[in-house]
Amino acid sequence: MKRFILTLAIILTAGLSAQAQTKECDNCHGSGLEYRDCAFCKGEGYRECDFCLGKKMVRCNDCGGEGKIFCAHCRGKGGVQVKDNWRECQWCGGKGTPECEKCKTTGQIVCWKCEGAGKYVCNQCNGNKVTKWQCHVCSGTGKVKAQSQTVTSTYTDDNGYSGTVQVQIDPNDSEQERMRKLAKARVNHRLQQMKKNGVKVPSQQ
Repeated sequence: MKRFILTLAIILTAGLSAQAQTKECDNCHGSGLEYRDCAFCKGEGYRECDFCLGKKMVRCNDCGGEGKIFCAHCRGKGGVQVKDNWRECQWCGGKGTPECEKCKTTGQIVCWKCEGAGKYVCNQCNGNKVTKWQCHVCSGTGKVKAQSQTVTSTYTDDNGYSGTVQVQIDPNDSEQERMRKLAKARVNHRLQQMKKNGVKVPSQQ
């Protein structure tokens, strides 16, 4: 009965090892994808506006940043000389360089691209801060090759010899190969016990 239970335990162990030839990738947890900080926004989710360089304001295109408009009708003089009379320019009201109505003499207006935010949502990660990449460990499969495993086997034979042995099981080993390794390890362990007890052991070929 003991021998039957022992053999059954060994078969179950070998079967589990056969199923473990591949295992779930620890890096991506089987998804085949890994998440990295977005290289474009450095994980911020936003990028600095490349038009205003984050300043939120840009030069007024009406006055060229001067804050005043050069009157094209009077060429900035405010009027024209007609014979002995000075006629005020009706277009600029005699100012010659009237204040720019668009920027209110500041020479700057709110950046049209970021609408004054100085930044905009990263168009690479869509504000998620991370991007999806194929897992570099499993190459996107979600599975990795299982490494060799140490299998422990405890035995007791009819002659009273018992013990625990460990063998390295490769994922590519067949079930017969696993059983052979376990059996060989048990036999070698029992022979060592027999030698310690003074039992003459026949030489192995």
